[in-house]
Amino acid sequence: MASFSRGFAPRLLLVVQQQPPCQCAALHARQLLQRQVLVARFSTSPFRRLKKPPRPTTRPQASTAPEAAPKLAPKPASPTVTASGPTAKPAPRAPPSYAEQLAQRGRTLLYESPSHFWYRAGCFSSATFCVSYTVYQYWAVMLHPPEGLSWWIPHAFSVILVFMAGMGGYFALGAGRIVRSIEAVPAAAVAKQIASKVGTSATSPPPPIYIEVATRRVVPFMPPKKTLLAPSEVQLPFRMHSLFSGANAPGAQQATKHMTLAERVRAERAEREAREARRKYTMDHLLTAPFRDAARVFGAAWTGVKRSFHREGFARIRLGKREYKLDVMGGWALDDGRAMDRLLAVRPNALRSAR
Repeated sequence: MASFSRGFAPRLLLVVQQQPPCQCAALHARQLLQRQVLVARFSTSPFRRLKKPPRPTTRPQASTAPEAAPKLAPKPASPTVTASGPTAKPAPRAPPSYAEQLAQRGRTLLYESPSHFWYRAGCFSSATFCVSYTVYQYWAVMLHPPEGLSWWIPHAFSVILVFMAGMGGYFALGAGRIVRSIEAVPAAAVAKQIASKVGTSATSPPPPIYIEVATRRVVPFMPPKKTLLAPSEVQLPFRMHSLFSGANAPGAQQATKHMTLAERVRAERAEREAREARRKYTMDHLLTAPFRDAARVFGAAWTGVKRSFHREGFARIRLGKREYKLDVMGGWALDDGRAMDRLLAVRPNALRSAR
């Protein structure tokens, strides 16, 4: 019955709509009124009231009246970050410099000179001979000339005495002002000495490390003199890596740098075998071993005496306001001299302009 009532209403409307239009306005109005009455009656029939309500869909139908959109809560403003506030983010810290890395390690040896025993022995022996000759000839010729000696001979001989005295001073001064060692000392370890130091500026920030230089004195058998300087007060005439990297063999450092791991292993094995071969030769020829050792000793002595004349293998560096000698022919330098190049000032024309 419900299906009949549902299907009858559209058919009745279809019948009413298919009637031919009337010329009379009253008839047209009557038919329109009847159609509305029929539609209202069938829509309010008890069969339609018993109809189950439609199942709600997942998407609700939009209402005809537009609903107001819910107001979102305002987002709280982010707090202002200040440099002094507790919530301030730390700025990205720059990586520590090479000087700061050495300061964290403590005292670091940068350079150590070789033994200068024979060099100083040659300087002292030559200076002693020259000064002794000058004093003896001055006493024998100038103060107490022999009988029958012409008057002009002592005056002419005075030129030789001045020359010999000058050579004695040259050899004596050559034994001093030799750099024995250079160390990098943290600023915290020498705080008391830095506070009493006058050479450093109070306005500029203190460096993280200081340079402690030990130098040999002119007088023998005395402890070396130690001087504490800022890195800017030590001036090198050139880069030390150019000398210490190729001191033993020219181009050896560059060749080792480009070696593969297998080539380095083979080079170390060859060096170890060479040492074993020399030791085996020494043990097999024990009778001639003293002569070989004596030859090495005399060779080192001759080299030291020869260097006392022309001072070969020394580079002049400036420590504060004074010049000192740095042995670049031997000795040991940290990282083949790169450490000194990175910490100390390299000024080739500093010594030349100071003259």
